[in-house]
Amino acid sequence: MHRTEPPTIRIVGRQSSHYTRVVRMLALELGIDAPLAPVFDLMSTDPATYAGNPALKLPALRVGDDTAWGSRNACRLLARQVEGGEVRVFWPEDARAPLLMNAHEIVAHAMAAQVEVVFHEIVSKRPPDATSRKRRESLLGCLTWLNAHLDSIRAQLPVERIAMFDLMLFCLLEHLPFRNPIDLSNMPVLTAFATTYGARASAQATPYRFDAPPPEATQA
Repeated sequence: MHRTEPPTIRIVGRQSSHYTRVVRMLALELGIDAPLAPVFDLMSTDPATYAGNPALKLPALRVGDDTAWGSRNACRLLARQVEGGEVRVFWPEDARAPLLMNAHEIVAHAMAAQVEVVFHEIVSKRPPDATSRKRRESLLGCLTWLNAHLDSIRAQLPVERIAMFDLMLFCLLEHLPFRNPIDLSNMPVLTAFATTYGARASAQATPYRFDAPPPEATQA
């Protein structure tokens, strides 16, 4: 009797990326073995570096010969690898109440703003300008709103499903001290959530760190 081998699953991304961590944590929450294929050179302009993504962005998910670009697509394809996986997840599009719809919008925007702030202020070390100041204020505004409404938001999330909102928010909050230290002492609801959610096995297994290139890649 011929037995079909399951497809090989790989997450293409970086351990330092909050978008990649969302995918890695979901894989663990679903019990899927999905090793990380790290990308070492973020300055590469070769789409092959990014699993073929012409936008030159991460993460991506490879399942056999198929590839999904972007964290949301990667998470969706990942969930399809286990029976009933998609219905075990509460996706942003499952939100019906305006508060929950807005919450997903805000956390997604905050994750994008975090990337923009880090690249402008920390990676590129460019001086602040009107655009960068607006990005930072936008990020802070999102965090303030989330802190004020988090209890009401999470009360509307189904406890029996894996909430993408929770994964996204946790990965964002832990990324702040790692790449963009922001004083959250006046946002106790967010800090309490991060502490509690950080006890999950999927969080403990995916700490932020920078991927070290293999020795041969550093010799020239």
